[in-house]
Amino acid sequence: MAKLVLDSLTKTFGKVTAVDGLSVEVEDGEFVVLLGPSGAGKTTTLKLIAGVEHPDSGLIYIGDKLVNAVEPQKRNIAMAYETYALYPHLTVRDNLAFPLRAPGRNLSKAQIEARVNEIAHLLNIHMLLDRQPDQLSGGQRQRVSLGRALVRNPDILLLDEPISHLDAKLRHRMRAEFKALKSSLKTTTVYVTHDYLEALSLADRVVTLDHGKLQQIGSPDDVFSNPVNVFVATLLGHPKINLVKCRVTSQDGQMRFVSADGHIQLNVPDRIRQKVEQANTSEVIVGIRPFHLTVLDHQPEHGSVINAMVYVYERLGSTGVLTAAAGTSNLDVLTSLEAQFDIDTPIRLAVQTEHMLAFHPVTEKNILLD
Repeated sequence: MAKLVLDSLTKTFGKVTAVDGLSVEVEDGEFVVLLGPSGAGKTTTLKLIAGVEHPDSGLIYIGDKLVNAVEPQKRNIAMAYETYALYPHLTVRDNLAFPLRAPGRNLSKAQIEARVNEIAHLLNIHMLLDRQPDQLSGGQRQRVSLGRALVRNPDILLLDEPISHLDAKLRHRMRAEFKALKSSLKTTTVYVTHDYLEALSLADRVVTLDHGKLQQIGSPDDVFSNPVNVFVATLLGHPKINLVKCRVTSQDGQMRFVSADGHIQLNVPDRIRQKVEQANTSEVIVGIRPFHLTVLDHQPEHGSVINAMVYVYERLGSTGVLTAAAGTSNLDVLTSLEAQFDIDTPIRLAVQTEHMLAFHPVTEKNILLD
């Protein structure tokens, strides 16, 4: 294991800047997830760490050693990809043993066998050692691919969207298995994904990227609850956070956020009011998570209530998602599965205003963090 330091890394391809001044420190044994959409620079960052690509500028340290000029095979880095890349003519045992038989390893047959068995038991694939890859399920192949990376006992483990191609049910199971493995691996790991559920489930810390630029680093709870800007807020969560551009008004000492058409009017709690006053802005982009909205039945009104119309309602297994039209704004609301809504019927939405987020209308930064 080793600490990994990326210092001001930049990599361009022609006119495209894939990684733009990226600085990240991954502690010894830490599991860090790089999260972002396609084109965010995630895979390029992994290739720079592995030495497959070379940075135009910036430094890469593994432990205390600067490795910019070190060849990939001498960095003691292992990498697993979305595709399994298993040798089809070899058994699982031989696929796992293959990296240990490389020139320069100088391991005895007994040492190789012991290491293969150790990794196979860790990944619960010891009963598959004599099978060929085409005799395995997708999840089993992925574990073999991971095992082939781990068997070398690398200083750094790089995982490039290793389960993104699996179906939803298998992805959920593999996330659980990765989670269970974390405490056993104790290997410094950088995991790339575009799936926020993987990031929130697995990461010690999440690194969010957009067009090669670092947006935010923090614990899963922190980046979800306290996103630094609109980009990060929309990246995490499904349904996505509701965003409404509002005017900042005041009446009888009460600050309110009011949408352009007036259909949404929200009383602003003191905690948020103070930050908005400090920001000295007359407009904000209000962010409301779908689970901070509640459909009122016959309850009395408390706090801020939005009058809306049912636009569409979907049942999604264990929950429902209601899309409500409040003037020109559409708001997503999480509901219980038992709820029933008819299109074009009026409803009232209670807003948990204490959980609202407020972003600057120009910079799109989270005002509440300034």
